[in-house]
Amino acid sequence: MKKLKPLQEFNDEQATNYQNHYSESKPNGLACPLCGEELLDSRPGITLMSYPPQKDVKCSNCSYIGYRIA
Repeated sequence: MKKLKPLQEFNDEQATNYQNHYSESKPNGLACPLCGEELLDSRPGITLMSYPPQKDVKCSNCSYIGYRIA
């Protein structure tokens, strides 16, 4: 019989992987509308399910916070 992984164990592993790989801010090649420095995707692993889908962005230079279309 095939051994299956318990759902809770799977979810715990996925949560750890998510926190380790997708929670660090990452540059996205877009200019900040206030200062012109490069914006960062502040939570790259999260896409807001709006229409159209969006991602959170921030500027580490001037503290601008906003959204970009995903």
